[in-house]
Amino acid sequence: MQDRRADHTQTPGRMLRHDTTAIDAKLVERAWDVVIIGAGPAGSTAAATLAPLGHSVLLLDRHSFPREKVCGDGLIPDALTSLRSLGLYDRVKRLGHSVDHLTVVSPAGIHVEIPAECITLRREKLDTLILEHAISRGSTFVKARIERVQQEERGGVRALVAPTGELIHARVAIIATGANVELLVPLGMVVQQRANGMATRCYVRSPVEIDRLIVSFEKEAAPGYGWIFPMGGGEYNVGCGIFYDDERCAKVNLRQTFESFTAAKVARSLMTGADSITPLRGARLRAGLGGAVLFNGGSVIAIGETIGSTYPFTGEGIGKAMETAMLAAQQVHLALEQGDTEPLSLLPALVEEQLSPRYLGYRVAQRWISKPWLTDLLAARICRSPHLTRAAAGIINETTDPRTVFTWRTLLPDWMRIGRWG
Repeated sequence: MQDRRADHTQTPGRMLRHDTTAIDAKLVERAWDVVIIGAGPAGSTAAATLAPLGHSVLLLDRHSFPREKVCGDGLIPDALTSLRSLGLYDRVKRLGHSVDHLTVVSPAGIHVEIPAECITLRREKLDTLILEHAISRGSTFVKARIERVQQEERGGVRALVAPTGELIHARVAIIATGANVELLVPLGMVVQQRANGMATRCYVRSPVEIDRLIVSFEKEAAPGYGWIFPMGGGEYNVGCGIFYDDERCAKVNLRQTFESFTAAKVARSLMTGADSITPLRGARLRAGLGGAVLFNGGSVIAIGETIGSTYPFTGEGIGKAMETAMLAAQQVHLALEQGDTEPLSLLPALVEEQLSPRYLGYRVAQRWISKPWLTDLLAARICRSPHLTRAAAGIINETTDPRTVFTWRTLLPDWMRIGRWG
């Protein structure tokens, strides 16, 4: 790694709303410790973690903030844990809408009630909050579109600004561009360029009161899933998602799936009585912790949904994106302090050790829900078993491996599973 050690006397962080044609010359001339491309939860979390450690951090995004982001807007316990680590939990709780349980609906309409602390907050507010936190901790934010990231032969990186061709130099680059992996392709870091999922959602205002998160695997949403998340004040985030795990899924028209879901029993009254419904918006999903390489062998790493941090089965991605950012920031800090890239090379192993086992369980769960009759059978068992209800809550709270619930043993009576068989 080329050791361009910057002056670590930090100036206060700045949010600069430049056009892509007007990058400040001082930003180009300066040798940054870290350039982070993408200012969503992953990129801003990495910036908020690295800047207070004395590193000069330039955070770039093609959009000005606040900006709209297609998402379910639900924050489950893993995201709340990451927000606590950043010191943002209390602010998010004040701004968001809190619920204390969620309902999972099986294809046959069986309702499974699961206790869990969750908060809903529009992504445009959440992402701006994390970005402003990164700026307050010493990062500099600039609106700019990066066309290419280049590895320098002697270490360090260059980020090429479009359309002007100006170059931003840094010792390390972190790519956190969500489902867009275009910057990774020239670096040889893409295993699968195609996204493996898709989601669509709208906002609904309705006098119908729903006080919980609803995730539905009704037959009308098959082979995907639908959701209804209360946002507070009579507003709801309503959407559908699907993972392309087989040829059947790849042929699904998600708009038609959404229309079928919202006409079905769970969502019908909400939609029928709606005062207003915003247009549908869609987004690609990269899930399962695959499809991209985390480290290019030089000075570039990738984090968040860019490396598929979204969970299969649930489609939740905010918490895991932030977790990958914190792991990456830890290794970048060590690399900058030591002046070599060895700590960066350890990042894939750390992610494999600390995060990958959880994804295996969610992939198993996703295979189960692809069989409606099996999902119905499992839902019926959970409803009759306090032990399994607690285990299902443990999946949401990440205290239970999904494989302990999504197994044939679950279908046995409780006395056989936890009595005689232990």
